[in-house]
Amino acid sequence: MIKMATRYSALTLTVFGIGVFLLLTLPTQAADLKIGFIDSERIFRSYKGTSDAQSKLDQEVTEWEKKAEEMRKEVEDLQQELEAQSLLLSEEKKREKEQTLQTKYAEYQQFVTSIWGPQGEAVKRNEELTKPIIEKIDAILKNIGEEEDYTFIFDAVGGGLVFAKPTFDLTDRVIEELNKEAE
Repeated sequence: MIKMATRYSALTLTVFGIGVFLLLTLPTQAADLKIGFIDSERIFRSYKGTSDAQSKLDQEVTEWEKKAEEMRKEVEDLQQELEAQSLLLSEEKKREKEQTLQTKYAEYQQFVTSIWGPQGEAVKRNEELTKPIIEKIDAILKNIGEEEDYTFIFDAVGGGLVFAKPTFDLTDRVIEELNKEAE
């Protein structure tokens, strides 16, 4: 399943805390705040481009699953063959077949990890297919935020900030203070 980048859900409490802080400490400016939100899950479910990307990913996953199943079946067949012939084989031939079985099993495991592991092809492909969608969403949100004078736009799903006026960005101040302490 296509998953939206985690940045829409990262630092939820921090961003929310900053927003509350600004609302409480800047009462004169608080009246001028315009806050909006989006539902990123609904956007992804509703956008046609997402279903196209999902179809592409599903097709690739089906191919990977087919190959994994073929490799698993080959390992299983080798295991059954070894068990069936075990008593008839010389020690040398038995070791040879066991080595072949171990090699094929290792290849199968490596393939599965390379596809579905944390750094696997499925994750990379998902990110590759999702990135253009997220960039489009970001551009739209930036445009809406600037044209309609929003101060903040949050993602209701993760609570993450997806747009803010640069004047409310405290990042440089925090870095400055951290660097003062480091000296």
